[in-house]
Amino acid sequence: MTKPGLRRGTNEIVVFGRHPVEAALASDWAEVARVEVVRSRPAPERDALRKRCSARGVVYEELSRTAMDAVTGAPRHDQGVAARVRLLRVMEIEALIDATKGRAARQPMRVLALDGVTNSQNVGMVVRSVVAAGFDGLLWPMVGAPWINGLVVRAAVGSIFECPIVCCESLATGLGRLQGAGFEVAGLEAGAEASIFETPPPHRAAYVLGSESQGLSADVAALLDRRLSIPMAAGVESLNVAVAAGLVCYAARGALRADRPAPR
Repeated sequence: MTKPGLRRGTNEIVVFGRHPVEAALASDWAEVARVEVVRSRPAPERDALRKRCSARGVVYEELSRTAMDAVTGAPRHDQGVAARVRLLRVMEIEALIDATKGRAARQPMRVLALDGVTNSQNVGMVVRSVVAAGFDGLLWPMVGAPWINGLVVRAAVGSIFECPIVCCESLATGLGRLQGAGFEVAGLEAGAEASIFETPPPHRAAYVLGSESQGLSADVAALLDRRLSIPMAAGVESLNVAVAAGLVCYAARGALRADRPAPR
């Protein structure tokens, strides 16, 4: 859950759960300001966290269960452990566009975007695929999508700290800015004739996936340079968006690796 008092889109968040907090402490892309633990957690666990915090110069504090509820807002999920974290890979879209200039212009780039996907668990699992496939960014609109919260972080299993998050006002605006920087925008649609597995990506590509129920919104669909599909056997209409995102990321990564000279 986003830290109270901070605006939507901020890179300062509250992370909760034992494994996400440990992942934040271990990541070079997460600046941990404070770790908070419920006093009723086992003493060995509290001692271990206190030592890790001390080694990193992080403030450690023990709270009551009631106080922790106010921090996380998720008593059923937080496991009595939370951390206040600043994400170091959150950027505005202009920063990504600037990275395409100069010598970097020769390098292929891949970006993923979600259109109307509001389930935090699905978003978190998509983050994992973006990081695992080595994509250059996940386009994250400030409207029409949940901002990074504790459930996104839990589903991402630590990958949220490594993910290049590219902020834009609306998805259509962000995609338009990428098109102006030379990106081709490809949308996943069930009825598209071209397969994601048989279509090499252009030098710069942004892939857009819609929700399972609504698909792509009209303003985003109007921007598409290309429509692609994931072939499926008869009787299956769609895949979970997180599953589809994993397939798209790895299909694009395979083609991306072919763009580069083979190692000698």
